[in-house]
Amino acid sequence: MNIQVQICGLLIVLLLYCFYMSSETLKLYTEKIFHQAMCMSMLCLFLDILSVVAITYRSRLPLFFVESICKLYIITLVWVSMYAFVYVLTDLLNEDNHKLWTKRIRLIIIAQSIMVYVLPIGIFAEGRVVYTYGEAVLAVYGSVAVYIIATLVTIGRYFKRLNKRRTFAVGLWMFVYICAAIIQFLNNELLLVGFASAMGVLILFVVMENPEANLERRIGCFNAYALSEYMSKGAEKQRGASVMEISFDNLDYLEERGIFVDQVLRNVVSLVARDTNGKIFKDINSNIVVISENADALQTSAETVYRNFSEDKLLCKSMKVILLKNNTSFTSMDEMSRFFTFLRQGGKRAEGVLVVNERMITKYMEKYVVEEQISEALQEDRVEVFFQPIYSNAEKSFTSAEALVRIRQKDGSFLSPGVFIPVAENNGQIVELGERIFSLVCRFIQKNDLEALGIHYIEVNLSVIQCQMENLAEQLIAITNEYQINPACINLEITETGVVSARNVLLNNMRKLIDEGFSFSLDDFGKGESNLMYVVEMPVSIVKLDYDISKAYFNTEKAKHVVKAVVGMAHELKLKMVAEGIENADELRTMQEEGIDYIQGYYYSKPIPGDEFIRFVKQHNNLG
Repeated sequence: MNIQVQICGLLIVLLLYCFYMSSETLKLYTEKIFHQAMCMSMLCLFLDILSVVAITYRSRLPLFFVESICKLYIITLVWVSMYAFVYVLTDLLNEDNHKLWTKRIRLIIIAQSIMVYVLPIGIFAEGRVVYTYGEAVLAVYGSVAVYIIATLVTIGRYFKRLNKRRTFAVGLWMFVYICAAIIQFLNNELLLVGFASAMGVLILFVVMENPEANLERRIGCFNAYALSEYMSKGAEKQRGASVMEISFDNLDYLEERGIFVDQVLRNVVSLVARDTNGKIFKDINSNIVVISENADALQTSAETVYRNFSEDKLLCKSMKVILLKNNTSFTSMDEMSRFFTFLRQGGKRAEGVLVVNERMITKYMEKYVVEEQISEALQEDRVEVFFQPIYSNAEKSFTSAEALVRIRQKDGSFLSPGVFIPVAENNGQIVELGERIFSLVCRFIQKNDLEALGIHYIEVNLSVIQCQMENLAEQLIAITNEYQINPACINLEITETGVVSARNVLLNNMRKLIDEGFSFSLDDFGKGESNLMYVVEMPVSIVKLDYDISKAYFNTEKAKHVVKAVVGMAHELKLKMVAEGIENADELRTMQEEGIDYIQGYYYSKPIPGDEFIRFVKQHNNLG
């Protein structure tokens, strides 16, 4: 009997099955589908072997029994190919929808099975060569082909939405299955299709479903990949579950101080496992994440962990325990991780376990929404530049303007800069925003003859992150070259924070840019303790009096003395002064009397779009 290959395949699947059942799994729906596919593959191989035996000894057995065994075997081939298709669908459908579609597909396959069973089947046996043929076999080949094609079409159409590892595994399985089917169809003596199903199970196991691949053995919990799978595939079941994150800051520093981090994490896992039966993971940042349906047990566990490490001052100071009860807001690990990072970076908090409340979630969601709005605005060209005119007391006209970023929302309204700028600065979007604004300003200068309007330059703000960029000068020079404008038309505005964050890098960029013709101004002058030193050291030609100091000037004597001293010092250093936030005639007159060179504020104009700015300048500079 030619059954060595089938026996080998059956032994492989049996060994995999025993190992799989003895290992700890995540209990995901995809694992359930894989388990069913594995059982069907074992049944397929068993019936394959049994059919060969039955055909070999057909003279001693009833013909009806032999044909029934053969038909049951080829029917299982259809079921195996069906499981490849429904396994792929787990990435496209939630659990409830997947169950519904699987029921429908099973009804179809039951009808196909009945059809195959009633169709005639032929049996060939000569020596060691045995095989089946006939209408029943052809019907099976046709049915299997349908599911293979459906699987491959689904992979091709929804490739971007599918798990890439799962796609690779199923695609490789289908390739093996197709090759085996073609070979067996062309040479009936070679019985390979049943073995191909075993190879399919082996491929899925190695690539996707090996429980060992989900474990963090050193710590005694599941790993980051398992966490991602659990969050994405088990989202429906986790609705309302509670989540705890235990994190330690500066892990390298702890190691340097003689603390074995892995041992600490093992202790954490042991404590959590003792108090709760939830799933325990180590994420990509070496944080311990626990997911449990029992919120009370999880809180008890959180308090136990914190209390256990409270006597170790170094660990206690480094450790943060965050508890999110009855989660209904986050369905992916990326979202959850961003939220916990948001909480950890939220500043000082009371010692102990941080229990998340609705206000925290709302605050995060607002930030997240703003991030999305910024991204969409950048993608859809809804980032605009407004200009606030700046009046020169010496020339008695408007000679410059500050470029200010605006984001137009889809409904036509504007997102408040006070809302989106802090978010953009925190997440790095400010770099792309800054580059976009600089390009828009250059385009504006290119299209309008500013010199004819009496405008000497446009002020463009540089963010703190931009000040830290070593290639800032090259980037800005490249943009001005692209638009073929004179760099002298642009004044770059920096802040004390930008100077502090990367002084040497910024100085190097400033020298390069000044050589090209750019000029610089320092904003918020007089606000910081070390501002005066920055003015001395930094190659700026203009300083802008801090808005709060300008306002305080009219309320306190101390502020008046500060302003007088600052203006005097600036003029001694041959620097020009700008007063911001001037809103009425009295403030204007007072600042002019103090010797302020330039006035900016709502008294003259709020920030306005480019075309309005042009009309404003023409009108107020008496240009007709």
